[in-house]
Amino acid sequence: MKTTYVYFGTKGYYTQDGVVQTGSNVAALTAVTIADDGLLLKVKANSVATNTLDYRVLIKGGDAVTAVRGTDYTHDFVTGQAFDAEGVWGADLTQDDKQVGQVTELTGTDAYIVGSANEILTIGDNVASGTAGVVATGFLMTTNDEVYFEQTRSGITVGNGPEGISGLSGAYTYPMTNFLGANPIAYGKIHYDGTVLDKTQLHFVNNDGTGTDDIITLIHTAGKYPDIVKTFEAINNCGIYDRALTFYDLDQSGNETFLGGPTLSGNNDLGIVGCWRTVA
Repeated sequence: MKTTYVYFGTKGYYTQDGVVQTGSNVAALTAVTIADDGLLLKVKANSVATNTLDYRVLIKGGDAVTAVRGTDYTHDFVTGQAFDAEGVWGADLTQDDKQVGQVTELTGTDAYIVGSANEILTIGDNVASGTAGVVATGFLMTTNDEVYFEQTRSGITVGNGPEGISGLSGAYTYPMTNFLGANPIAYGKIHYDGTVLDKTQLHFVNNDGTGTDDIITLIHTAGKYPDIVKTFEAINNCGIYDRALTFYDLDQSGNETFLGGPTLSGNNDLGIVGCWRTVA
């Protein structure tokens, strides 16, 4: 019996509320895991450049506070608008003043560190020099802010090789005869560009014979669950047997591939921002 095969690459994605800095001028965030977030954060000292990593860290302002952003950060990550553009943000602010909705990518080498073996990212503020963060590169958060970790390319530094435990976030291919169904999961998060997000888990029969399900977790635009179901119906009925269909992939150069929605358009019709494999 012929069956279509579908391939899933991996892209880790995690978001959480901001954390107030401690007396040591740093704030430790919640640890990420492959199973829950699709990525592990490689140990990072405050001397490691952020452009050598396979992920980025962003903070979206949840309230307006003056003098909390490092002086190196001058433009909004989403819009490209200057932070000190007169009148644009609803107030006449200077570059280091945070306004609601502004998205700052932490690109400074010493902006944050990741502890050894604990996968905890620690962000320094913009006040004093210490284990992380200085006046130029730090960011003083509040609990109204939102922090994002987003994988930007495939590589061993986020769980796809020797530094990743178990390799659970590795790419995988399934025959559609193993597809069991799609389960919508409560998520309630908003992407840094303002898009409301949902989570769906795709269940497949596990090929190792253990009887547990393999699960592909998707983070995607809210309201797309019906289209995800229709997309897998289209995959099952497409009649393509000579190659696997790539549902999603992120390569080592940061290029993304999408299968699309129910029409298999090749575009990101489902608004996917995260995709990874785990096991029930």
